[in-house]
Amino acid sequence: MVALVLGSVRREEVADWALALIKDESADYSSDATLWTALDRLAGADLQQGPGVYLHDEEDFRAWLADLDN
Repeated sequence: MVALVLGSVRREEVADWALALIKDESADYSSDATLWTALDRLAGADLQQGPGVYLHDEEDFRAWLADLDN
């Protein structure tokens, strides 16, 4: 999430990475609520409300990261 907040990685790359982990049936990420929530959020980092208008912004990314610190 830090790389997403800093803008050093594209949101589409993060979303693809997280979605691949979610779909990985050999790992049981759902047993860890914190990890599952983080992956779920990251998988939606590239969702759009409309053409070129993202649902989530840097403020959301920072809030997601803060949630992990708590």
